[in-house]
Amino acid sequence: MLNAVQGKIRTTLLATLSLSVWIWGALAVGQGAGTTVPFESITILNERISTKPIDLKQGGQFIEPLCNLIPSMLAQQVAGDSFEEEPPYKVAYKKELDKPFRPWYPDGAVHTAQYSFDTENPFNGKRSQKIVLGGERCRAGLAQDGFCLKGGIAYHLRLHARGEGKVPVRAWLHGGGRVLAGPVELGPAPADWTGLEAELRATGACDNATLTIEGEGPGTLWLDRVSLIGAEAVLGIWRPDVVDALKAMNPGVVRWGGSTMEGYEWDRCIGPWDRREPFSTCWGGLEPNFVGVEEFVRLCQFIGAEPLICLRWSGKTPADAAAQVEYFNGAPDTKWGRIRAENGHAEPYRVKYWQIGNEVGGREYDASVRAFAEAMKKADPDIKILSAFLTDRTLAEGGDYLGYLCPHHYGCADLAGKEREFRKIREQIARDGGGRDVRVAVTEWNTTAGDWNLGRGMLQTLSNALACSRYLNLMHRNADLVEIAIRSNLVDSFGSGVIQTGPGWLFLAPTYYAQQLYQRAAGSWPLRINRPTAQPWPGQNLDLSAALSDDGRTLRLYAVNTATDSTAATFRMEAFPSHIVKVSQTVLRDRENTGTAEVMNSRDDASRIIPLADMLELSGTEIPVSFAPLSLTLLEVTLDKQ
Repeated sequence: MLNAVQGKIRTTLLATLSLSVWIWGALAVGQGAGTTVPFESITILNERISTKPIDLKQGGQFIEPLCNLIPSMLAQQVAGDSFEEEPPYKVAYKKELDKPFRPWYPDGAVHTAQYSFDTENPFNGKRSQKIVLGGERCRAGLAQDGFCLKGGIAYHLRLHARGEGKVPVRAWLHGGGRVLAGPVELGPAPADWTGLEAELRATGACDNATLTIEGEGPGTLWLDRVSLIGAEAVLGIWRPDVVDALKAMNPGVVRWGGSTMEGYEWDRCIGPWDRREPFSTCWGGLEPNFVGVEEFVRLCQFIGAEPLICLRWSGKTPADAAAQVEYFNGAPDTKWGRIRAENGHAEPYRVKYWQIGNEVGGREYDASVRAFAEAMKKADPDIKILSAFLTDRTLAEGGDYLGYLCPHHYGCADLAGKEREFRKIREQIARDGGGRDVRVAVTEWNTTAGDWNLGRGMLQTLSNALACSRYLNLMHRNADLVEIAIRSNLVDSFGSGVIQTGPGWLFLAPTYYAQQLYQRAAGSWPLRINRPTAQPWPGQNLDLSAALSDDGRTLRLYAVNTATDSTAATFRMEAFPSHIVKVSQTVLRDRENTGTAEVMNSRDDASRIIPLADMLELSGTEIPVSFAPLSLTLLEVTLDKQ
């Protein structure tokens, strides 16, 4: 069952909440400012401005192993599962809260036990937990708090243990002054490392339960690689509420990549979870390694999105790249396809989109692209290959192999600058593309990548949603060029994720809802808009995009009002062979009307900034509307069949 927050993903766009409809004539002054609403007459022409429709993959999303992103998506709830020493993070948002502090701590008759980390014979990683249990029949062990339990759900506990003295091991979940599941007997710890597991079915809900694992003395107990995963986990590992939220975005494509890729060893992140060792990244911290590229691909296929894999270029060879392609796409009788089959997936995944390197480029890179692409195409001739950072020579050096040139657009609020870059890429394609249909994939974008500490909070704001919406309008205008665009980042990521999670809770950033609204235009054709203003479009407070569905029945008008006053306009439809049947209006704005866009949702107020929908009573060929201050508005116009 979806919780209340998750339910809003499906219901807010058809909300039954009362919405003050900003219809022309209904509001004569600015929001609380006493200012006359400016008026503009705008013509929407039934004239396509692109040779291609808006692609669903313009709403792409991004997953990478850094900054607590992947753990925030997992149903695996144990922290410090391998008892490793965690390097400090090199970056922060709210450093006190970025990574919840959930230590293992001694529990039971601790005065009869001795605790230490053993580095001589760990099961996983560099060390295991060693507990010397003294005293006949005395019980002592470890506990960890912070588990979120749902009543009636079975939680699968798996741990690895060895022992001296045939130490009996048991575990249970408890909280709120009562036992919630168990205790279960896991048996005596054998002399060699062995996986022990049991089901713990919660008799009630608890948002801060404790897991206790203990042994009975005398003897010595070693513990390593502990996991606790609820039966409701999607594909055995993912949080269902996160998967629902991602699927509701209808992203078209999800990218596996990021700066960690240039030090990432993908083949150490496949196979049984038990044997995968945690690793650190260039951002610091410790990745538990329950999710590798294969789990990512399965997630994409589960939600109906194309996976886009960014493979490592630094320190690698074309043969290395070909091996990774073969693992995912090769037949089971190939070298790497056989390994994939041994890991439980005989059929090829048929991953279509592959990017050579992340944020690498220059002369050496350009000179290597052809060899990498040739080797990858030999492994699977049907794949589509993307560049990393491009220079003026990237496409010429890549020859016929490159299908996409891939800038990163952080600072996307610089609309004029991004438009100039698109124009420059068009020139390179015309010059070096040999007449091929080479496209652009903006494989990372956002208003910022480098704002850390408290400044990173701007990524959670309505202001960010409005800036991102204007960039999406720019991509609509360049639909014939931009096929793929991947917003960074999806979950947590120390504040930049559009999905924010914690134990048992989830809320969505305003930009989540903005992207969700823009995905409705996928498959539609961007249209020409005529405005009676000499002001260049990047400086206009009311930024517009119009798109007509392929069947001509639905016209969508996106309006981003970045002013603190309302802005009124009448849209006149020109050269349309049909008339208005009905108009729905969906508005994303601050419920509190505070006059600033520097506001955000939170765990305790997840619906402060959500889209609310209503119907407008309109007909004919004109649409008079007054746009709320600091808002994104989507007008969906249903046309008759003439």
